[in-house]
Amino acid sequence: MCPVKKAQPTRRHKQTRKWIITFLAIFLIAILSTVAYLSYSAIKPANSQLTDELNSMPPGFKTLAENYLGVMNNLDSSRTKAKMAALLASDYNQTELFAWEKTKLTFVNDANGFYEDPFQILASGDGICVQWSIVYVAACLALGYQSRLIVAVDTQTWSYIHVWAEDYFNGRWVHVDPSDGVWNDPSRYQSWNWGPAIGSAVRIYAFEDGSFQDVTGTYSA
Repeated sequence: MCPVKKAQPTRRHKQTRKWIITFLAIFLIAILSTVAYLSYSAIKPANSQLTDELNSMPPGFKTLAENYLGVMNNLDSSRTKAKMAALLASDYNQTELFAWEKTKLTFVNDANGFYEDPFQILASGDGICVQWSIVYVAACLALGYQSRLIVAVDTQTWSYIHVWAEDYFNGRWVHVDPSDGVWNDPSRYQSWNWGPAIGSAVRIYAFEDGSFQDVTGTYSA
């Protein structure tokens, strides 16, 4: 009995298989490229809008804004929020975070290192208004409270004058000054030496992760 010979693929069959594999590869690449483009298009408008806003501002402001936008990006990251939440009682409210922060930091006029990372600040144990506000905002975000950094800016030098925070509370943004433990007293700066210049030589900006806003009107007379 003769053995049955297995059919050998012809040259034509091999070419057909090759074209099918090539077509599938091209099809897969096209799908992945489309998904990547759509994903990029979804996030591009926000980034582009922020870039356009920054480019429309004076160069000095752009440098300051990029710094605080970077700080807020770090504070709003999942890593920072998880690490900060581990240091807090989960039922703290926004004002109770004042008392917690006072057990961790001492206010000084000359901080040991101008840190802008909350854990470096906590490790140093002291800070000025900037450091207190950064730690406070980080703690609020870690517990799910919407919070942002507020910076009073000298428009001649584009350097900060004072930094505090705002919390979104009962449907509106509320003034919070962590270094002084003050809640909802936005007119307090009118009596400070730079207060009368708010609205002219002093502007006030709010920074969140990915956005900024001029809130001078909230604090002007």
